[in-house]
Amino acid sequence: MSDRKTAVIAGLFFILATAMGVGVAVLLAPLLGAEAPLPAVQANAGLVRLATLMDIVMAGAVIAIAVVLYPVLARSHKALAAGYLMARTVEGLLLALGGMAWLGLLTASEAQAGLLMAQSTALFALGAEVTFGVTALVLNTVLFQARLVPRWLSLWGLVGGGLILALGVIKVLGLPYGAVEAALTAPIALNEMVLAVWLIVKGFSKGEAA
Repeated sequence: MSDRKTAVIAGLFFILATAMGVGVAVLLAPLLGAEAPLPAVQANAGLVRLATLMDIVMAGAVIAIAVVLYPVLARSHKALAAGYLMARTVEGLLLALGGMAWLGLLTASEAQAGLLMAQSTALFALGAEVTFGVTALVLNTVLFQARLVPRWLSLWGLVGGGLILALGVIKVLGLPYGAVEAALTAPIALNEMVLAVWLIVKGFSKGEAA
């Protein structure tokens, strides 16, 4: 593929992954946040199955981003490009496993439900935050060094990647995070959408000063 086509396809996959993630949150947040989550989930099996399918699509899009970008990134830094591909693959697998845990809730007992919810939460913290933060740092390091996008955009991504990684570590350690979750999530979420639009509209800067 030409670099222009690569940029457009990568941008579309960024948007697809984000759209699926938002859709999953919209579908499941009312169920998992209910006073009695298990009955709410089991009474809405169709929504849970749809959310799981959307989660798997998101996981596939996450991996596809790295596959599509690899040839461009590898021209500037082959080792980091390979690391980005591996890390996004791990991220996608963790997201898919976390999503599939919801299916188990459809037939789970009360005793099993707590374990499944904890498993899903842990997998998402590791995938959507810890591993995602690492991938954002790696990607934006290459983008910054190679000047493939404006440097303000890759610097923004580096800051956002560090913040979401910190959130994931906080969750893994079991520390309180409610007061800071939105502040640590928003920068990278916005950055990825701006990056996606930039890639679709402008493409790569081909290493010139930006």
